[in-house]
Amino acid sequence: MTDRGRPTDFKPAMGEEILALMASGLSLAASASDLGIHRQRVYEWMERHPEFADTVRLAQAKRQAFLERRLLNDGMPGPQITATIFALKNAGPEDWRDKREVEHSGEMTVATKEQRDAAVAAATRADS
Repeated sequence: MTDRGRPTDFKPAMGEEILALMASGLSLAASASDLGIHRQRVYEWMERHPEFADTVRLAQAKRQAFLERRLLNDGMPGPQITATIFALKNAGPEDWRDKREVEHSGEMTVATKEQRDAAVAAATRADS
């Protein structure tokens, strides 16, 4: 049985090209565009070619490193700093996300509006 569908335009060297582009700060979508393909094609190739997938993951890490180094540059103007932080939050969410953890303890009870109003009224009477 033959594999039907569009023939692939994958070339192993594209991994190295994506690596170089992303190491210079480009996103995966921009890097793919420079190669004349779209991001979804990269994802398809990553599923079919494990060594390509490893190279793309390395490229993503190199992009994050590029952005972090750029952020550490003291001579950057304010808007560029903000843009770099925004890019890092998206490029490296495990390292750069705004994370808030909230822990709840005790029982939670659900009250109707009437029950809440009665509790407020009772508390107000107790304070007077």
